[in-house]
Amino acid sequence: MHLVFLTPLGALLALGALLPLGALALNERRARRARRSLGVEAPRYKSYAGTLVALALVPVLLGLAVAQPVLQSERTIRVRADAQAFYVFDTSESMDAAPGPRRPTRLARALAAARRMHFALREIPSGVATMTDRVLPNVFPTGSEQVFTAALADTVGIERPPPKGFNEVATTFASLDTFAGTNFFSDGVAHRLVILFTDGETAPYFVGDLHESLRPAPHTSFVIVRLGGGSDRIFSHGKPDRAYRPDPVAAHATATLAAAVGGRAYSEGNVGGAIAGARAFLGNGPLVGVGEGLHVIALARWLVLASLLPLGFLLWRRNIV
Repeated sequence: MHLVFLTPLGALLALGALLPLGALALNERRARRARRSLGVEAPRYKSYAGTLVALALVPVLLGLAVAQPVLQSERTIRVRADAQAFYVFDTSESMDAAPGPRRPTRLARALAAARRMHFALREIPSGVATMTDRVLPNVFPTGSEQVFTAALADTVGIERPPPKGFNEVATTFASLDTFAGTNFFSDGVAHRLVILFTDGETAPYFVGDLHESLRPAPHTSFVIVRLGGGSDRIFSHGKPDRAYRPDPVAAHATATLAAAVGGRAYSEGNVGGAIAGARAFLGNGPLVGVGEGLHVIALARWLVLASLLPLGFLLWRRNIV
């Protein structure tokens, strides 16, 4: 493990410690003259030693924080060789709906839930895909946390890419038949899991056909997280789009999908249940090393918090003087 500064020039802010110390020295010089004229005994240096240290610590700690110190270490990445997961995001326009103009959209909440689930299932090699009227892979299952996180941040967005059709409702659950066969998962993987984030608003499809297409081996399990509610709206410049209204049968459509694919459906408020459901499908298996990964611990936030201690001391000293 070693210490690295991402922006070392930021540490120059620590030189700001010279300003309050210089001001204190100048003030003390003037006070010394005044005491000499009045014949007043000077206080002991110990009485303001704490003030000197606190004045110096505040800019020093903030300067170090701006320099962005991190502790880096190499760790062996250990993952399940017998299991893989795909995090699939419905990216149709309805996923841009939110409870209010300044509230997180359905897709933003889906991404947050995916990060939480991936952290809990981090030993499972995971990929990222998007879905409207087709399912497209963004990143195939990987044990790299950095690659997965970057894929969530950089490749998932509303209608990225747009649907190929022109239906009023862009999403169709029929596209999930893409997970039949071995196109998305590696050969020989015993436990294959799709974690789908959707608002449940789908164009009509033949439920029986989807069931039949996914029935042959290898089997793929499904955990479905439904997002959204009846009060959600799509907002543009703070105003709701009058053309959009949530589908009142979305919850039922999600439950129907879960039954058709032999999966389990959860509300966005029950991410813990979705994690437990995923673990039930994935079971247990041995971990194998797949290489070295970089583990990073950022220290900046802790330095900022530490700077509050000397600052609080200075305020306390000011109030008791």
